[in-house]
Order: sequence, then C-alpha cells, then structure tokens
Amino acid sequence: MGFYAVQSLNALSFSMLLLLTGLGLSVVLNLMNFVNLTHGSFFLLGAYVGVYWLASGAPWWLTFPVAFVAAGLVGFLLERFPFRQFYARTHLMQVLLTYGLSVIFADLMRWGFGAQILSAEIPEALRGVVFIMDMPFPIYRLFIIGFGAALAFALWFVIDRTIWGAVVRACVTDRGFVETLGLDTRRIFTAVLVISAGLGGISGALGAGILSAYPGLDEEVLILALIVVVAGGLGTFRGTVLSALLLGFAMTFSKVWVPEFSNVVALAVMAALLVALPEGLVARKVRQV
Repeated sequence: MGFYAVQSLNALSFSMLLLLTGLGLSVVLNLMNFVNLTHGSFFLLGAYVGVYWLASGAPWWLTFPVAFVAAGLVGFLLERFPFRQFYARTHLMQVLLTYGLSVIFADLMRWGFGAQILSAEIPEALRGVVFIMDMPFPIYRLFIIGFGAALAFALWFVIDRTIWGAVVRACVTDRGFVETLGLDTRRIFTAVLVISAGLGGISGALGAGILSAYPGLDEEVLILALIVVVAGGLGTFRGTVLSALLLGFAMTFSKVWVPEFSNVVALAVMAALLVALPEGLVARKVRQV
C-alpha cells in the first residue's frame, strides 16, 4: 500500500505541473480564442530562470516571481507584436505564427543557455523526505502539489469570481460593447497574455527541480499541455483539471507497470478518451457574464 500511495503522490505532483502548464494555454484559448504554441517556450524559459536563480544563492522563494516576470515580459512583447495582428485570423494562421516563433525561441535559448542538461538545486528548506507508510517521499514534490493547487485555485477565483474576470469574458463575448463603456480591451488582452506567459514561467521554475532544463523540453511540455487542453474540453477549467490528473496518473503508473511502453500506454489512454468523448471530458459551454 505504501508503494502505491507514494506513486499516487508522484502522479499528483506531475499532474500539477501539467495542470499549471495546461491552464496557461487554456486561459488564452478560452478568453481570447487564440492558439499560442509558444507556451512551451515560456515553460523552458522559466526552467532556465529557476536553474540559474537557485544556483546564484538568492532567496529561493523569489524564484517564482522572477520566473513569472521573465516569461510575462516576453509574453507582453509578443502580445504587442505580432500576436495582436493575428487575433482576428484563423486558428491555422495562429498556429503557423506561434509554432514558427517557438522554433526561433528554442534556437535562441540553446544559444543563450547551451545544449547541456541543467539541473536545478533544490532549496535547502525543501530538501529531504517524509515517510508515508514507511516509504520516503520528497518534500519538494509535496511543495509542488500544494503550491500548484493553490495557484490553480487562485487563477480560477480571479477568472470566475471577480469583476475583472467578468470583464475579460465580456471582451470575448462582445468586444465592441465593452469598449463603449470606456474600457481598453487591448490592455485587458495584454494582461491575459502576460498572466498566461507568467504561469508558464512559474510552471517551468517549479518543474526544473524534477525535470531539469534542456533543449527540447519546451516541445515535450507543449505536446502534453495540448493533450491536457484538448482532452479536457477546449478552454474549460474543470476539464483541464480532470485531464491533467488523468494524464499525470496514466503516465506515472504506466512507467511502474509497463516501463518499456509507458508513453505509448499513457497516450493511448488519452486517445481512447477523445474517441469516446470527442468534445473532451467537459464540453465547452457559452459563458454568461
């Protein structure tokens, strides 16, 4: 029982990384109807920031605000140009633009940070293990679970339970009407993109402690995030949560039971889910503001 309890916590910690990354992608898709394939680049940038910040000996708890700011700044610049010119275009055009940018960013980060695998130093306060049913479990992974859940709840609360979230949803429903009220929808969309990018940066900084940072990590994470968003139901918060949990547990336990086919089994589970539920775990509904 102890072994499976520890593996379940491992799956939950990995699911939290998938959830935060997927939510960053889903927020832009849901609130702006924009497909942003540069999101994996925000994750990798956050991972590199985490590695170098922790290696510098600076306060570890500042890693996440710094990663948020770094990725958010890139998101801000991208939103100003060229994203803003592609909001009204088709999803195919958005995919071509953002995928091309992700390739450029991958080469820039390889040039700036090198091609080697960089491991983040776990903060002293989060080192060590706790024993669960006589089985050791890293404290850092418990931190990922708690921090990730708190951050996901905060995002949900802001989007679903605040005036600002209502205004953002109104911008999507009827942008012209919102502008007649004197609100600058361009600033609102910029804020959404910055939050999404910053969330990707925080996810990368969190994941650096267990995944390290290396060229290609952005593509791996992006693929998993896309699976989470699509399988959950495009742009739905609850669906993204359920899909992240399902994929996290499928990948973790497939590595335990069939390690040689772990990725195949996990992705087959998600493919079967999409065949059974083409609209995802939670079908997207028209939101009322």
